Amino acid sequence: MPTYRVYYAEREPVEATATPSERLARLGRTDKAELKETEWEDEVEGDSQVEALDAFFRNHVPDRTRVQWVDDEGRGHSLGGTEDFDPDKTYVWVENDRPMEFQGIDEATPGMVTCPLCNGHGEVEEALAAEFHEVWDEEESEDEEGEDDESRADVQG
Repeated sequence: MPTYRVYYAEREPVEATATPSERLARLGRTDKAELKETEWEDEVEGDSQVEALDAFFRNHVPDRTRVQWVDDEGRGHSLGGTEDFDPDKTYVWVENDRPMEFQGIDEATPGMVTCPLCNGHGEVEEALAAEFHEVWDEEESEDEEGEDDESRADVQG
Protein backbone atom coordinates (compact mmCIF):
# COMPACT_ATOMS: atom_id res chain seq x y z
CA MET A 1 0.00 0.00 0.00
CA PRO A 2 1.45 3.42 -0.92
CA THR A 3 2.52 5.91 1.72
CA TYR A 4 1.59 9.57 1.40
CA ARG A 5 2.92 12.69 3.10
CA VAL A 6 0.19 15.06 4.22
CA TYR A 7 1.31 18.66 4.76
CA TYR A 8 -0.61 20.92 7.10
CA ALA A 9 -0.11 24.03 9.19
CA GLU A 10 -1.04 25.03 12.70
CA ARG A 11 -1.80 28.69 13.27
CA GLU A 12 -1.54 30.31 16.66
CA PRO A 13 -2.09 33.98 17.44
CA VAL A 14 1.17 35.67 18.36
CA GLU A 15 -0.86 37.29 21.12
CA ALA A 16 -0.95 33.95 22.96
CA THR A 17 2.84 33.86 23.21
CA ALA A 18 3.33 37.59 23.86
CA THR A 19 4.42 38.93 27.22
CA PRO A 20 1.87 40.96 29.19
CA SER A 21 3.59 44.24 28.23
CA GLU A 22 3.55 43.26 24.53
CA ARG A 23 -0.17 42.48 24.74
CA LEU A 24 -0.80 45.81 26.50
CA ALA A 25 1.10 47.71 23.80
CA ARG A 26 -1.20 46.23 21.14
CA LEU A 27 -4.43 47.19 22.90
CA GLY A 28 -6.70 49.30 20.73
CA ARG A 29 -4.95 48.49 17.46
CA THR A 30 -7.38 47.67 14.70
CA ASP A 31 -5.05 45.65 12.48
CA LYS A 32 -5.55 41.92 12.25
CA ALA A 33 -3.89 39.72 14.84
CA GLU A 34 -0.55 38.32 13.78
CA LEU A 35 -0.33 34.55 13.47
CA LYS A 36 2.57 32.23 14.10
CA GLU A 37 2.51 29.30 11.68
CA THR A 38 4.03 25.91 12.35
CA GLU A 39 4.19 23.50 9.43
CA TRP A 40 3.72 19.78 10.01
CA GLU A 41 3.65 16.63 7.94
CA ASP A 42 2.30 13.18 8.63
CA GLU A 43 2.87 9.95 6.74
CA VAL A 44 -0.26 7.90 6.14
CA GLU A 45 -1.04 4.86 4.05
CA GLY A 46 -3.83 4.52 1.56
CA ASP A 47 -4.62 3.01 -1.82
CA SER A 48 -5.09 6.56 -3.15
CA GLN A 49 -4.69 10.18 -2.09
CA VAL A 50 -8.39 10.27 -1.19
CA GLU A 51 -8.06 7.24 1.11
CA ALA A 52 -4.88 8.66 2.65
CA LEU A 53 -6.66 11.95 3.39
CA ASP A 54 -9.55 10.06 4.94
CA ALA A 55 -7.08 8.21 7.21
CA PHE A 56 -5.29 11.47 8.05
CA PHE A 57 -8.49 13.22 9.12
CA ARG A 58 -9.63 10.20 11.15
CA ASN A 59 -6.40 10.63 13.16
CA HIS A 60 -6.81 14.40 13.63
CA VAL A 61 -10.52 15.12 13.94
CA PRO A 62 -13.12 13.24 16.01
CA ASP A 63 -15.67 13.39 13.18
CA ARG A 64 -16.04 14.76 9.66
CA THR A 65 -18.49 17.45 10.74
CA ARG A 66 -15.58 19.39 12.25
CA VAL A 67 -13.74 19.69 8.92
CA GLN A 68 -14.65 22.36 6.39
CA TRP A 69 -13.37 23.03 2.90
CA VAL A 70 -12.60 26.61 1.89
CA ASP A 71 -13.70 28.09 -1.43
CA ASP A 72 -11.85 30.72 -3.50
CA GLU A 73 -13.57 33.56 -1.61
CA GLY A 74 -12.40 32.17 1.74
CA ARG A 75 -15.78 30.85 2.88
CA GLY A 76 -15.95 27.56 4.73
CA HIS A 77 -18.33 24.79 3.67
CA SER A 78 -19.32 21.66 5.56
CA LEU A 79 -18.55 18.29 4.07
CA GLY A 80 -21.40 16.19 2.85
CA GLY A 81 -21.96 13.00 4.84
CA THR A 82 -20.50 10.74 2.16
CA GLU A 83 -18.40 13.29 0.28
CA ASP A 84 -14.83 12.14 -0.42
CA PHE A 85 -11.90 14.36 0.46
CA ASP A 86 -10.50 16.19 -2.56
CA PRO A 87 -6.68 16.62 -2.47
CA ASP A 88 -7.05 19.85 -4.46
CA LYS A 89 -9.26 21.57 -1.89
CA THR A 90 -8.16 23.51 1.16
CA TYR A 91 -9.50 22.06 4.40
CA VAL A 92 -9.57 23.67 7.83
CA TRP A 93 -10.33 22.29 11.28
CA VAL A 94 -9.59 22.97 14.94
CA GLU A 95 -7.31 20.61 16.82
CA ASN A 96 -6.36 21.18 20.48
CA ASP A 97 -7.96 24.65 20.31
CA ARG A 98 -5.71 25.67 17.40
CA PRO A 99 -6.78 26.36 13.82
CA MET A 100 -5.25 23.96 11.32
CA GLU A 101 -5.08 24.01 7.52
CA PHE A 102 -4.45 21.17 5.08
CA GLN A 103 -1.79 22.29 2.58
CA GLY A 104 -1.19 19.34 0.30
CA ILE A 105 -0.39 15.69 -0.17
CA ASP A 106 2.36 13.83 -2.05
CA GLU A 107 3.11 10.18 -2.52
CA ALA A 108 6.25 9.27 -0.58
CA THR A 109 9.02 7.46 -2.42
CA PRO A 110 10.07 4.25 -0.62
CA GLY A 111 13.43 4.67 1.14
CA MET A 112 13.27 8.43 0.93
CA VAL A 113 12.47 11.01 3.59
CA THR A 114 11.60 14.68 3.52
CA CYS A 115 14.64 16.83 2.84
CA PRO A 116 15.66 18.52 6.10
CA LEU A 117 17.52 21.26 4.26
CA CYS A 118 14.82 22.40 1.83
CA ASN A 119 12.06 22.60 4.44
CA GLY A 120 10.05 19.65 3.21
CA HIS A 121 9.95 20.52 -0.48
CA GLY A 122 11.86 17.51 -1.71
CA GLU A 123 13.06 14.04 -0.82
CA VAL A 124 16.48 12.62 -0.01
CA GLU A 125 17.77 9.22 1.00
CA GLU A 126 17.39 8.38 4.68
CA ALA A 127 21.17 8.07 5.19
CA LEU A 128 21.78 11.57 3.80
CA ALA A 129 19.08 13.08 6.03
CA ALA A 130 20.53 11.28 9.07
CA GLU A 131 24.00 12.64 8.23
CA PHE A 132 22.59 16.16 7.94
CA HIS A 133 20.84 15.87 11.32
CA GLU A 134 24.00 14.50 12.93
CA VAL A 135 26.12 17.42 11.68
CA TRP A 136 23.37 19.94 12.47
CA ASP A 137 22.94 18.65 16.04
CA GLU A 138 26.72 18.70 16.54
CA GLU A 139 26.95 22.33 15.38
CA GLU A 140 23.96 23.31 17.52
CA SER A 141 25.57 21.86 20.65
CA GLU A 142 28.85 23.66 19.83
CA ASP A 143 26.93 26.93 19.43
CA GLU A 144 25.21 26.42 22.78
CA GLU A 145 28.55 25.72 24.48
CA GLY A 146 29.99 28.90 22.96
CA GLU A 147 27.00 30.91 24.18
CA ASP A 148 27.51 29.59 27.71
CA ASP A 149 31.17 30.68 27.66
CA GLU A 150 30.24 34.12 26.35
CA SER A 151 27.54 34.65 28.96
CA ARG A 152 29.91 33.69 31.78
CA ALA A 153 32.55 36.04 30.38
CA ASP A 154 30.04 38.90 30.43
CA VAL A 155 29.03 38.15 34.01
CA GLN A 156 32.61 37.84 35.20
CA GLY A 157 33.42 41.13 33.49
